Amino acid sequence: MLAAAIMFVATFLPYIGWYGDGLLAADRYPNQVTATLITGSDAWLVLGTVGTLAVIAVCHVAGFRRRVTGFLALAVSLVAVGLALKLPGTWLQDGVTYGTPYLVDPGFYVFLGGALTALVGALFMAAIGVTNSQKTARRPMSPSLP
Repeated sequence: MLAAAIMFVATFLPYIGWYGDGLLAADRYPNQVTATLITGSDAWLVLGTVGTLAVIAVCHVAGFRRRVTGFLALAVSLVAVGLALKLPGTWLQDGVTYGTPYLVDPGFYVFLGGALTALVGALFMAAIGVTNSQKTARRPMSPSLP
């Protein structure tokens, strides 16, 4: 849940940036253009991934099918890490396709940190789900007679 909250905050932070048209004018640096995840073309994919991860984490904490939710969290966290690494290279905003950015702003690092935190947490969730299922399998199905 913490990782989902971190990634949600990161969607509003400056994520990547470019130097405008790249031309210097009158001893000035070119204009810097920054973008956030919430304004990009993949906003729904990012918010859907973060929301799904949060719902799965809540279900796991509530004790709902811990083995299944652990492996689902692992899959969604891998998607989140993939998004964090892939999005800076493919960016579409306001109908303009941008190439590889010149700058990676703090939002990138916050989102990547949240995604890696989700991955570590999902590994623990999957391990807890597997160990709990093995403990329940060892319990006898009927009470033992004296």
